[in-house]
Amino acid sequence: MKRLISNFYYLQKKSIKKALIVLLLGTVFVINVSAQGFDAMSNPKIFVKLTHPPGLGLKIDKVVFNPATGNCADQIIDALISDFVNNKVEVIDRENLQTILAEHNFNLTGYVDKNSAVSIGKIIGPSALLTVKVLRCQTEIKDNLYEDEKKYNYETKTNYIVRAFIARTTVYLKVSIQTTDLTTGKIFTAQVFDYSPKLENRSYDGKPESPSEFDVQETAFRYLTSAVHRMFFPWTETTDLYFMDDKDGGLKEAFKALKAGYIEQAFELSQKNLEQCKNTPDIKEKVLAHAYYNLGMMHFIKNDYDKALEFFQESQKIRPGKIVTESISECNRAKSLAEEMQKVDDNAAIEIEKANIQTQQAEQSQIANTLTNADIVSLTEKKLPTNLIIQKIKTSSCNFNTSTEALVELTNAGVAEEVIILMMEKK
Repeated sequence: MKRLISNFYYLQKKSIKKALIVLLLGTVFVINVSAQGFDAMSNPKIFVKLTHPPGLGLKIDKVVFNPATGNCADQIIDALISDFVNNKVEVIDRENLQTILAEHNFNLTGYVDKNSAVSIGKIIGPSALLTVKVLRCQTEIKDNLYEDEKKYNYETKTNYIVRAFIARTTVYLKVSIQTTDLTTGKIFTAQVFDYSPKLENRSYDGKPESPSEFDVQETAFRYLTSAVHRMFFPWTETTDLYFMDDKDGGLKEAFKALKAGYIEQAFELSQKNLEQCKNTPDIKEKVLAHAYYNLGMMHFIKNDYDKALEFFQESQKIRPGKIVTESISECNRAKSLAEEMQKVDDNAAIEIEKANIQTQQAEQSQIANTLTNADIVSLTEKKLPTNLIIQKIKTSSCNFNTSTEALVELTNAGVAEEVIILMMEKK
């Protein structure tokens, strides 16, 4: 019996001990969650920019527009050209392209296959060809709509219904854009963009006027231009993250400098804050964790993502929480985007080098195949028929010297008169 009672008390003590441990762990968890929530409420947020590479993964400095087809095509092309020009990209329109190609005896039809694309690229250099097809550009106006709204009368403290008359203008825009690399003839992308923005006016006293069709169209064109811009150019987004401004450790001074736009000063202060906190024996863990976090954030702002992650992780070890976890996640995302952007830059450098080599080779080839006075004298001395020499001159690049002295030398070398006359025409 005593043994049973003893076992009962033992089990009861054990259960109480377990309950106390669970209660203690739960209390620690609640305190930690509360601390994270307090950090979120008591510390300010800052905006950090993330740069995205162009969606096509390439850089271009010249674009060629194929004729656009469909309703609203001219307005869309004008909007796209304006954006390219504003971003310092040379734009060659259809008329100018035809002029350039005509100089090289090249005829461009509306359809561009891979071979003709490469041929055009050799003439005008590395560039992209944009073919725009407007599949739909339509406006819908509905001015007989209405909606019953519930209102509240504060004087009578009762609800009542009022009818709102609505006039709504909607624009449906659907556009196909194909992008072709004029260096390789490869189609980079063929995308369809679909937008349907709308504006509405409301009135509680009769039918309102419909919103302007042109205002809604401008919105649709702006959406399309923005999407195409992101295909060809890097673009930025902002993310808001916390920056700790504890009075202890001097963190508030670093935040003040950052808020005023003094990035280097805020960076130096954040370095000093961390050193001060590490060398202060009785510093609170929270402040030390915040000091690590702030220096990580400063490295983040300066695009040194590896260093930023290093300090964020130290902060996480001391005082884990949602704020640091989110900052680590955003930093990793920014690092990935920067690596993608670097690939784009590297590929652009490679393409530029290729283009330079091709240009040099073309120039060298042209020089090697260019007829000079010495070539004509050599052909004459080898007894090549005059008609063949004339045909060779007509179908070749020429760089003749037709000065008085040179003409005398050609005559003395036995070059036929009709050959000399053609040389004077082709010099």
